Amino acid sequence: MGLIKMYIENMALYMAAALPFYVLARILFLKRGKKHTTVLREIAVALFSLYIVGLASQTIIPRWSVEFDSSTGTWDFYFLTTNEIAGVNLMPFRTVIMYFQSNQYVSDWESVSLVNVVGNMFIFTPIGLFVPLLWRSMNRWWKVFLVGFCVTCFIEGIQFFIGRSSDIDDVILNTVGVMIGYGLAWIWLKIAR
Repeated sequence: MGLIKMYIENMALYMAAALPFYVLARILFLKRGKKHTTVLREIAVALFSLYIVGLASQTIIPRWSVEFDSSTGTWDFYFLTTNEIAGVNLMPFRTVIMYFQSNQYVSDWESVSLVNVVGNMFIFTPIGLFVPLLWRSMNRWWKVFLVGFCVTCFIEGIQFFIGRSSDIDDVILNTVGVMIGYGLAWIWLKIAR
């Protein structure tokens, strides 16, 4: 569970850093367009926008590090855009099956499997939840499916170019997560009516 906590903490840091910029941009947008809105809608838009920042931080923002060299007194900033174990998998369910087989090269294998299977679904659930709630015209399962599928394909495509693995299983799991979110939104809308 330490791995999941690490991902959540990393997302929260990016979201917290983005919050003041989001608030400023949203105020300017609403004042400029003289848009009518409600507090509940603004909270939902803010949560969704900050979630997108958190999602990007874990999927398409390249890994980076800042180091201080005390011997020279200089700071070094690195973008890590290569990875020796990154690859491409186009065979459906190959990686998912591998997650549940033992692997002598990975310690704490259960945690890695949990993060990659459940985490891939869970991290995309908010897309399926927020899209139909924020945009009524998107309140159809196939529209939400299409949005989720396109977003996850975009992310997997970007990952290929930033030294991360691209995997069809991630596309499948992420899209399942989007549809779980849509199911929750559908229930919410039924109860609200």
